[in-house]
Amino acid sequence: MATSLQIPALELDWYEQAQLRERNDFSYRSTVDYKQLPQADRHVAHEALADRVLVTATDMDVLGEWLYVQGGTVTTVDLPSGQTVWTLCTRTWTDSPRFPVVPVYVSVTLATDAPVMHEIRAAVSR
Repeated sequence: MATSLQIPALELDWYEQAQLRERNDFSYRSTVDYKQLPQADRHVAHEALADRVLVTATDMDVLGEWLYVQGGTVTTVDLPSGQTVWTLCTRTWTDSPRFPVVPVYVSVTLATDAPVMHEIRAAVSR
């Protein structure tokens, strides 16, 4: 029986990848606007890729708002520099089959000993 790890991913040409990035960017921006989630004026940057959207923020409240509004699970990675990267795995919102749900990863880096909201700690997947 073949697993998903054994099946090679479809190779997309540059134009197909660009179309997916544009669609995912639109889905992300629509979600942010409709759900009134933090935007670039709150030190938030995003990058739409063909299969997901990566969000980087400088304020843990951004991750908290995404968690509260969209749900999801959180993972952490401790860096050797005394920092921890907190990443929320969530998704975009949609009401149209033309724009499917897209995975969104919201990441914030904090000092390892920095206080973090209980709700965010409770969402850490074990």
